[in-house]
Amino acid sequence: MTALKGEAISRFLKRPDKPVVLVYGPDTGLVGERSRDLIEIFLGSDADPMARAVIEGDSLGTAPHLLAEEAHSVPMFGGRRAVRVTSTTKNIVKSVEPLLSDPPSEALVVIEAGDLKPSSPVRKAVEKATAAAALPCYVDDKRALETLILDELGAAGLRPSPDARAALLHLLGGDRLASRGELKKLALYCQGREHVDLEDVSAVVGDASALELDALIDATALGDATSADRMLAKALSAGSAPPGILSALGRHFLQLNLARQKIDRGATADAAMRDLRPPVFFKRQNAFRRQLGYWSPEAIGRALDLISGSEADIRLRPDLAEAMLGRILIMLATAARQAGRR
Repeated sequence: MTALKGEAISRFLKRPDKPVVLVYGPDTGLVGERSRDLIEIFLGSDADPMARAVIEGDSLGTAPHLLAEEAHSVPMFGGRRAVRVTSTTKNIVKSVEPLLSDPPSEALVVIEAGDLKPSSPVRKAVEKATAAAALPCYVDDKRALETLILDELGAAGLRPSPDARAALLHLLGGDRLASRGELKKLALYCQGREHVDLEDVSAVVGDASALELDALIDATALGDATSADRMLAKALSAGSAPPGILSALGRHFLQLNLARQKIDRGATADAAMRDLRPPVFFKRQNAFRRQLGYWSPEAIGRALDLISGSEADIRLRPDLAEAMLGRILIMLATAARQAGRR
């Protein structure tokens, strides 16, 4: 069958009815989570540990017969069996094809993989087989991430404020396992309360430093050199690396450039911001809107040239990286301040 989508994935996770399942995608945390959930549901929470088997995917490159043998073996005390194959860069289609033509009757085989292209031999074989299912695991979209946030915090008796929810949507989502871990940490921090506020998110969530970095970038692009310098010192003392800060600055000006182009084609500033991916965090929208009024396409081009031309120097001269980054921020802030006076 073809790769499952949307609600079909949710239904399958509740009742897996195919003996061979390929779980793949760029979100490795979600791949692992869905694999564990499938096996837990298939075997039951009180299953004999001996009913579970794990095969290193790399081992199938030299022993392709191992998977079929494991899947068709009978547990010592009878009952169901689950076999989990870890991700590998090797082509294991020779191990998978025997299962597709002769699937096990009392076993579930879960094969984990990374971001497979449609042309991948394993993915093509699974999607064509009636005895198999393919579950793609892509980075959570806004709806899925919001459900995760509400479910995880709700299980701890917590409700996020609108600001806290928006901040979590901005900060989480790259990897399901990491997102869930941050939410558990946040729930523990707020234990004994009913609400989660923005201050809690800023204090706890691992990527909350991104909020401070956003503030640094906005101060620079709005011409506030004094605040930018203070925030830079704070970011550096917290462990942020100059190359990472410069890269974030470059991504910001690329977004400014895209939005500026949309405006020049007739879009409003609000429409241009909504169309950006990722969209501008709601707390930054006023600052971003002001920057669009400061920075012309020509000025943005010069800023991007300055940033891209400095990346190699900052990486090659770590002893001078902080000083060079500070100089770049001052130059950009000066340009923004001059533009704002016109």
